[in-house]
Amino acid sequence: MVTKRNYNSLEIYHLAHQFVLDTYDLIKDFPEYESNNLASQFRRAATCLPLNIAEGSGANSNKIFLNFLIFCYRSCLETQACLKLSLDLKYISTEKYREHFEKLDKFVRKLYRYMEYLEKSIGNRKYDKSYYYRQQKYYADSDVKKRESMRKLC
Repeated sequence: MVTKRNYNSLEIYHLAHQFVLDTYDLIKDFPEYESNNLASQFRRAATCLPLNIAEGSGANSNKIFLNFLIFCYRSCLETQACLKLSLDLKYISTEKYREHFEKLDKFVRKLYRYMEYLEKSIGNRKYDKSYYYRQQKYYADSDVKKRESMRKLC
């Protein structure tokens, strides 16, 4: 039996929490007309990161917690898209984009490693893994490998 975890003891939670605070700071100077559009979506996507970790940590199952971390990962992709739009619309500088992207990238890599850890604790039994996770594992693996290889180029 799996005991409930304290999300406050997880490094990924603290990284996500700080990322949200940094995101709020990043978008405070967006144009007023974006307050109900891109700025709002950016805030909501980023805010989902620590909230999914916190909510999933209350599960009595690693499988269920893993599903919440998958939702968190999907919100990372949404946040990355918002960040790119912010750069392309010239709401943020290239320097701010790089700084914020690096924080997100670090979080994604640590999140993914924690997801791998949970998967190992579930075991390799096919039926213990969620259908969604099995379906999306290939894409997550490819994304993280790409991110890691890009870091080696820098």
